[in-house]
Amino acid sequence: MANATFTLKKRKDWSFALEDEPGKVYTLPALSGLSYEEADRMQKIGQLKDVTEQGPMIKAFILKYAPELEDKGLGDMEYYEIFNAYGMSEGREKMGESAASRRS
Repeated sequence: MANATFTLKKRKDWSFALEDEPGKVYTLPALSGLSYEEADRMQKIGQLKDVTEQGPMIKAFILKYAPELEDKGLGDMEYYEIFNAYGMSEGREKMGESAASRRS
């Protein structure tokens, strides 16, 4: 059998919980499992510099996979925190920051 020079590692979906809901877990798909369309949206979020533009896209992404969060009364920046934790778990720096702002 030939030696592989590359092995694709399957990433697991990412799970998180809210402090006031013991035992309830929400799940977002692994970045590597996103469709091209979702990956494109992620790239656009990273390119935006204004939180007021990023925020609705971030919230929409999270609610697509965890729609029951909409009724939990989360603040806009809490969605941002979830999104950044998701990115960090996938080996990314803060996902809501543009590449240019990370370099400065």
